[in-house]
Amino acid sequence: MNNLDLVQNLCAISTSLREARLMHVKAFGALIPHVFMAAVLARAGRCLLMGSAHARQHHQSELQGIVGALERGMQVGDRETRNVIALSFVHDGEVELFFDDLKTWLGPTTLGQIRGK
Repeated sequence: MNNLDLVQNLCAISTSLREARLMHVKAFGALIPHVFMAAVLARAGRCLLMGSAHARQHHQSELQGIVGALERGMQVGDRETRNVIALSFVHDGEVELFFDDLKTWLGPTTLGQIRGK
């Protein structure tokens, strides 16, 4: 799996990410995976805005799909894809207020990227 495959998987799961990708490509003229991953992290944060219980009730399939795609990317992705997920989703996410809730959704390979393990 390469970065384009990852983004296509994420956009197939989330209408919000499809729209974000369109805006991203329009703004930058191309897909910049590390920058796009900020939109993925922001979407996960919006799903978790009211906490995990609210997310399970209102955003469960989307959030599970997003973290599932990221987990697959960490397991079978090429080096650049794994770096995009580790650096621009997990490490950047660690400073977000919603990260404690987000950790409960992440798969084991993705969780392994947390600095404070």
